[in-house]
Amino acid sequence: MAGANCTLLFRKPVILHHQSEFAMQQPTLGKRLTALRKAKNLTQEELVEKSRVSVRTIQRIEAGEVLPRVYTVKILLAALGETFESFTNQIPQQMETHQNNAPHVNRYTVLIAALAGAVFLVSETILGAMDIAWFTEGRNWGFNENTFYIALTVLMIGSYTLFARGFIALGNLFENKLLKTVAYMLVVATAAVGVLDVVSLSAADADRFLLPYAVASVLFGALSIVFGISLIRLQDGMGELSRVAGILEIIVGCLLVTVVLFFVSYVIMIPAVVIEILILYRGYEYLSKAEEVQVAGEG
Repeated sequence: MAGANCTLLFRKPVILHHQSEFAMQQPTLGKRLTALRKAKNLTQEELVEKSRVSVRTIQRIEAGEVLPRVYTVKILLAALGETFESFTNQIPQQMETHQNNAPHVNRYTVLIAALAGAVFLVSETILGAMDIAWFTEGRNWGFNENTFYIALTVLMIGSYTLFARGFIALGNLFENKLLKTVAYMLVVATAAVGVLDVVSLSAADADRFLLPYAVASVLFGALSIVFGISLIRLQDGMGELSRVAGILEIIVGCLLVTVVLFFVSYVIMIPAVVIEILILYRGYEYLSKAEEVQVAGEG
């Protein structure tokens, strides 16, 4: 990334914000964390297991490339058996006042989002199978089939809304504005297509919905591509899973944009959503660890 290269080239000081209104400069922070980790005879991978912070984040902090949040540093220090206060007091020359503006994110919002993602995946998979059946079996359903489809669509929209809230929360946590924006847009688009699905059930001439569905496919494809890009940007905080999910979302988006490969996208969507659920659960673990460290510090 260009920003990282510039940091390495010019060694401009990077500031760590602290809730008690202190700040520490890079690259001193990274060097001291590296020395402390090695003193504890831990590899970066072992520190990942103890702290639940992604290896990429640890690598970039130690290299002095990234601006970590105070609770990320506290989590790492707790895993290394060091308190934040003793760590920072050893280098008072590097401290300066700075106000903390870190957003507060409720870990249970992210956990509920992960659970809702599982519900969404199941409901969307069933709806996809029913869509295929509707198109291939004469588009003639009875009352029971229509009722079940409508109820499942409502469940899908509700669960997706909660699912997307988790990524909005992660967007707040890691200051990923693109992720927040596209998550909101996907919620609106999902609800709109759900309404279109329900309306098309009772249409006498279903063929007249082909154009709206083609437009919806292109729209969702574009949003999926942007969502994939935003997930790739999240990998500094959530690790390699975010990059994999981002690539899968981009593939899904490209399939949707073609329109004719719409149903093929379901095959890629399933593993993509599974990985996204894992990302949300990792986010929950990260926030839980941060809360534990904060409580321990207050105690």
